[in-house]
Amino acid sequence: MPGRPKSRGIDAPTRRKIWLVRPLDPIDPVLAVGCVPGDEMMIMRLRMFAASLVAAVAIGQAGCSIVAPRPVAENPLLVPSADYETVWKTTVAVLDEYFDIATENRLSHTIVTQPKNGATLLEPWNGDSVGFDERLESTMQTIRRFARATITQAPNGGYVVKVEVHKELEDLARPERAAAGRAVFNNDFPVNRSREIVGPVPVPNGWIRLNRDSKLEQVILQRIRDELFL
Repeated sequence: MPGRPKSRGIDAPTRRKIWLVRPLDPIDPVLAVGCVPGDEMMIMRLRMFAASLVAAVAIGQAGCSIVAPRPVAENPLLVPSADYETVWKTTVAVLDEYFDIATENRLSHTIVTQPKNGATLLEPWNGDSVGFDERLESTMQTIRRFARATITQAPNGGYVVKVEVHKELEDLARPERAAAGRAVFNNDFPVNRSREIVGPVPVPNGWIRLNRDSKLEQVILQRIRDELFL
């Protein structure tokens, strides 16, 4: 008889390789798909950047409530100083930061600047347009400003500095580069009546006088007050 096959005994348990898999983050769909450690680091950096941006915006919105606003400078500003030369030169220097000086008349105690076109949203380095609204208006319209400052002696000693910033809007006969109306001839021939104007100098043709720019006046007065250590 053929021999009975020998029993091999109890089979040794087979070894199975167990892979330790990190549980996927159900919140992050990118990590749920699977990614390499380099991508995870990039995602973490993007999250930190987004959180920092949100925090910066929140702090900026709450900045006005956290930091107390500066007191409003009086216009005219009382300068308790007996040195007229220092007050005059300081006022000229501050006005020169925003405009070009046209005339300095010490006899009439007035300083007049040249008109300057308003700074637009694309010109953040110019400070003559104060605030977003003023810059937006200067971007959409042709706005110009000029300043006039007077320095007079105060009744109780010292000097009084008054700053006036006037705004003007450009007024054109027709839009620029407009071809309409060029071939229209006027048949009326009015009599030329030229009269000598007595009084303030009229505004040049092509500009409409607007209200005064109180925001820029406050900025200039605060700069004068800071320069004089008031």
